[in-house]
Amino acid sequence: MILVLNLKMNLSKDNIISYEKFIHDKDVIVLPQYPYMLFFTRGKYSLGSQDVSKFSKGSYTGEVCAKGLKKLGAKYALVGHSERKEYFGETLKDFKNKIENLNENEMVPIYCVNQTKEEYTNDIELKGIEEQLNAIPEFTKYIIIAFEPTWMIGDEDAEPDIEHIEKVLIRIKSYLMEQNINHSIIYGGGINETNITKLKNMKCNDGFIISTSALDEEKLEYIYNEIR
Repeated sequence: MILVLNLKMNLSKDNIISYEKFIHDKDVIVLPQYPYMLFFTRGKYSLGSQDVSKFSKGSYTGEVCAKGLKKLGAKYALVGHSERKEYFGETLKDFKNKIENLNENEMVPIYCVNQTKEEYTNDIELKGIEEQLNAIPEFTKYIIIAFEPTWMIGDEDAEPDIEHIEKVLIRIKSYLMEQNINHSIIYGGGINETNITKLKNMKCNDGFIISTSALDEEKLEYIYNEIR
C-alpha cells in the first residue's frame, strides 16, 4: 500500500537528518519542507513536494515550479490540500493548473479531495466531491487521489466513519474509471496505530497520507509494518 508522509513545517535540520535515517529503507513517499528536500536523495523512499506553483515559469518570487522540483529529484507533489484553500485562498482552477504543470513534467500529482463536516452531514449525493474531481485535467495519465475529511486532519482522537469513507472512495474510483484515468486512491485523517487495521481493509483504498503520526517514529513504524 502507498504511504505518504506529509511533514508540513515540522523538523529542524538535525531532526531531518535523523528522520532520513529512520525512513531510509522504507518504501514511502516523503514530503519535507522545500529547504530539506536535498536531504532525501539516497533512500528506498520516494521524494515529493508539499506544493507546486500554478505557474510553469516566469517572474513569480517565492514560487517553485514543477520543473525545478523535478530537478531536485521529486517524483510527486501534493495539490489541493485543505490548508491551501483555507489559508491561501487557492481555488479549483489553481489546482487544475498545478496538475497540468505536473503532468507536463511527468510528475505524479497527489490531489487532495476534501470534505467539510457540513458536507459530511448534508451532501448525501457527494456533489462537493465530484466538483473537486472535475478539476482534474483531461489526458491525465496517472494521479493519486487523497480523500481527507477536513475536520479529521491531524486529529488522532477522532473516530473515522468507515462506512462513509468507503462510500466516498467508491464514488471517486467510479469517476476516475469513467474518465479512463489510471489512479490510486488513499485516505488521510485521524489515522493512528489503533485504527489502522480497520482502515487498511476499506474497499477501494490503496494507502494512506499521514502527518501527525508521521512525526512519531514509534507510531510510524507500527503503521508502516501494519500495511506491508
